[in-house]
Amino acid sequence: MKVALIGYGSSGRSTLYRAAARGLAKGDVTAVPVPDERFDQIVAQVKPKKQTPATVILHDDLDPIQGGGKAFSLKLIDSAKKAEILLHVVRGFESPVVPYFDTVDPVRDQDAIDVELVLADLQIVENRLERLKKSATLKTSGSPDYMENDLFTRIKEPLENGQAIRAMDLSEDDQAIVRNHQFLSAKPMVVAYNVSEAEAANPSDRLKKQIAELKERGTPAFTVCATIEEEIAELDPADQAEFLQDLGLTEPASARVIRATYDALGLITFFTAGENDTRAWALKKGSNALKAAATIHNDIAKGFIRAEIVHYEEYLAAGSLDAAYSAGKMTLEGKEYVMRDGDLIHIRNKS
Repeated sequence: MKVALIGYGSSGRSTLYRAAARGLAKGDVTAVPVPDERFDQIVAQVKPKKQTPATVILHDDLDPIQGGGKAFSLKLIDSAKKAEILLHVVRGFESPVVPYFDTVDPVRDQDAIDVELVLADLQIVENRLERLKKSATLKTSGSPDYMENDLFTRIKEPLENGQAIRAMDLSEDDQAIVRNHQFLSAKPMVVAYNVSEAEAANPSDRLKKQIAELKERGTPAFTVCATIEEEIAELDPADQAEFLQDLGLTEPASARVIRATYDALGLITFFTAGENDTRAWALKKGSNALKAAATIHNDIAKGFIRAEIVHYEEYLAAGSLDAAYSAGKMTLEGKEYVMRDGDLIHIRNKS
């Protein structure tokens, strides 16, 4: 899961990156384990030779966005297209030593970047529609060019009116075309408002309203003080909880970033608990057991017979997989079983 951090220069983007990387950052790309107490509990009980948590890949290698109404650079657009999700870091702190292109206004800046994302996509749509006019199959119903022309004609006006593609009501066929073009405003977005220490736990009313409106539109958003979070990331885990409590916070930035990206991408986590390797896996919400098997390995999915399933809460109550099986909490499910967040799974397959 590639998470690309974007934002204006001096927004604190790299500081939040280092904080969310939990001290693991060695460069501008870092694989960060997903913090999950359930996985820790399973590992402690199973004691596997190897443990593999779910991870997200944080990328802080995009060019900073220039202020003053300047368009995105082509390099930034190309890099952002490769991401699965965008994490927009918005400056909300005053500083006499960190220069900025204008007055500090996080609501203005967040809206401005949204507009630029839409404009970048509108340019692609307009250019493509012009080229499609020369297509020999443009009027052939069902042809790729016909379908693309139909979609781009329909989304052009909403884009002109500032609507992001992710907010449009599109069919599965439409979505497939959109993915082929890697439109920026179609990508899931998470917004992190980088504010002062005081405002991190108690945002202004204006910012609270903006966060609520974004969440209504399906965009997770939260406030964070990146400098404090970087200090927290450098502490021993035993000292972090007390420091967070003193600041009025419930979790570090890494947990908030991960949970927000999971929410925006519509992901759940399932587990495999083996003595050789215990793993946490990310999976699209609503996926079935066959898809979970394919996530583990395509060969396992091909030979799928049945899935042995126990939910984490039932596993925890029983104390072990053997105890859950003896208590009748482990069920046999077919390919179409819809996976739940926290399921432990073992696939019976044709070897």
